[in-house]
Amino acid sequence: MAGLKEVTAQDADLLRAFIRDTVRQAGCQNAVVGISGGVDSAVTAKLCADALGGEHVICIFMPTVSTPAEDYGQVRSMCRDWRIELLTISVQPAVDAFTGMLLTGVSASLERGNLSARCRMVVLYNQAKKRQALVVGTTNRSELMTGYMTKFGDGAEDLMPLCRLYKTQIWEMARIVGVPEEIVKKVPTAGLWEGQTDESEMGITYHNLDLALNVLEHGGDDAAIAAVAGITPARAAELRRQVKTSAHKRQPAAAPAADPNA
Repeated sequence: MAGLKEVTAQDADLLRAFIRDTVRQAGCQNAVVGISGGVDSAVTAKLCADALGGEHVICIFMPTVSTPAEDYGQVRSMCRDWRIELLTISVQPAVDAFTGMLLTGVSASLERGNLSARCRMVVLYNQAKKRQALVVGTTNRSELMTGYMTKFGDGAEDLMPLCRLYKTQIWEMARIVGVPEEIVKKVPTAGLWEGQTDESEMGITYHNLDLALNVLEHGGDDAAIAAVAGITPARAAELRRQVKTSAHKRQPAAAPAADPNA
């Protein structure tokens, strides 16, 4: 079974060209990126700056009460070094308003997290409209395959430059394009609530997840997935179900096969 492909500088060049061509074909010059202090958004922002010029990239940092203090300084530093405009817009007031309207005081971390992600996407598209820009997403292949993103939240974008790269390949790409090492080494988190980390929530490390997904994509059975990823066959079967049931997050809205106007 083939292992994960090593990411190269040529792959970075292809992504830069993809971003530049997609933005121009839409009649735009600018890109809007939601930046969080994590490696995915940092790689996306740097690729956009390389492709379009930093003056054509607007990064928007959208903290909530659970945003770590270190993220503020790291985001400012990266945008300054890459000559990218940075806006900081707190989404906490909007999240509080929706929480009060929809949750009626019930404690539900995941639901509040989804609200945060969707409020952030409202901000991104609002700014993109004002700037005649496209929203460049930060979703990677690992998240896309497992559905580990919020539909119409961080899973909404006009283009997805990282969607062919597994999370472990994103770390490689980060070093190629010049993302600071302190960002590359951070514990992955969506920042949706205090103490949340990707791997603890998923119950598997990205290293093992990516190996498992690669085998699955190449047609391997549950035993093969379990062997390469160091997980049980039952966990492999559960992962296969997760990929299948989250397919709606990767596809346009379902439509009837029959067309009465055909």
